[in-house]
Amino acid sequence: MKTLVLYTSHTGSTKRYAENLASALNADIFPLKKFKWKNIDDYGLIIYGGWVQGGKIKGVSDFLAHYDDLESKNVIIFSSGMVVPSKEGRAVIIDANILDIYHVRYYQLRGSFDINKLNFLQRAMIRMYFRQIEEDPNANIGYKNLLEFLDEPLDYYDREGVDKILAISHKILAGEGDK
Repeated sequence: MKTLVLYTSHTGSTKRYAENLASALNADIFPLKKFKWKNIDDYGLIIYGGWVQGGKIKGVSDFLAHYDDLESKNVIIFSSGMVVPSKEGRAVIIDANILDIYHVRYYQLRGSFDINKLNFLQRAMIRMYFRQIEEDPNANIGYKNLLEFLDEPLDYYDREGVDKILAISHKILAGEGDK
């Protein structure tokens, strides 16, 4: 069974995860926008990764628009974002992206963050969002912890999360975790 890794990345964190997964699984890899869907039948395991902004996984709607082509496949979706993964955060992302109506496995990974890699409008929106967090006495401590990364980049790699994706991928490829 061949493996395909597709991704959407903005600042490089999701691309890094996708490249490492593809390398470890000897998989083909493409940015989502460059993949030719006519070739999907060549693959049995498809992994999609996208970055999170405002609870939404970028590109996941475009990816899932091809769900009819994916129904007979094993599908793993992962997201990377600057929030520390948690059970609650995972549930929010699943709900916001309506992943629970699809037969997919989902993993939340912590990504890197560098505000300087964002465009002007994105930087302004992030600064405004961070101000709201700072002023909200009831803000989640996880969000409060993000404030330190406004001016100092975060370089993080979620080895444990990648290992989980690799473990289930290897089970699927060995025929132990098929649909």
